[in-house]
Amino acid sequence: MKLTNFKLDKLYLDCIDKDGNCFIVYWANLKFSFLKISYSGLIFSDVNCVSVEKSSLRKIPEPLINDKLQFNNPKLQLKGNWEKIDTPVSLLLYTDPSGKELYWNCHHPKTLTNIIYKDKQYEGLGYAETLSLHFKPWQLPIDELRWGRYLSEKNTIIWINWKGKYPLNKIICNGVIYEDAVFEQQKICFDKAQSILFFEELCLLRKGKLSNILAKMPWLKLIFKSRMLNTIEIKYKARTSLIIDLNPVDKGWSLFEIVSLNK
Repeated sequence: MKLTNFKLDKLYLDCIDKDGNCFIVYWANLKFSFLKISYSGLIFSDVNCVSVEKSSLRKIPEPLINDKLQFNNPKLQLKGNWEKIDTPVSLLLYTDPSGKELYWNCHHPKTLTNIIYKDKQYEGLGYAETLSLHFKPWQLPIDELRWGRYLSEKNTIIWINWKGKYPLNKIICNGVIYEDAVFEQQKICFDKAQSILFFEELCLLRKGKLSNILAKMPWLKLIFKSRMLNTIEIKYKARTSLIIDLNPVDKGWSLFEIVSLNK
């Protein structure tokens, strides 16, 4: 299928409470040619690292992105409030040869979040961002993507790392951007290796190909190229320690993912 006027807006929200109950929520609006598709999704991981997923193609009103972001989706049995308590950050991540852009708007880098899921209430620190993409995602010249965030009462740390023809390496710590992050399986070092995020009790939330995620929407496989369908996504949550100059200074929770795009 030939795609024209491709545009994807994807809102990502998350929250982890003090016990480790974790929510990852998606809302996406995809437009191409004459078609419009709405998508909502939920990953819930409990304190025992047992995960469940739900998704819906039912159209819901676009969430309003104010200081307090509200999300309500009866199909996912979830509604919540994300109240911003940190300064937003945004970056133009990529512009393709025709001038079309990939824009990252982290409008809620840290929030006080209240969620009601299946009539039970959860409270914790949360996060919300919007990615706006105006070209086909399989045209992005990267082979691997790493993204994640660490939140505590005192610190907000977000990282974006790309490998491939268009490498990118940014880690944003309390509003300051560093470009020297080194990634290992259980830690990230940055700021000339003076700061370390050390992941403990790694919990696998999801591992699989995009084609498996789209299993309930097989007609979408007619749209996406094989490079995208064979993309492998791995998501984790982890208790995390922030270590500065070899001294543990803070503890919180991290959510992060590794996405490998086949050539």
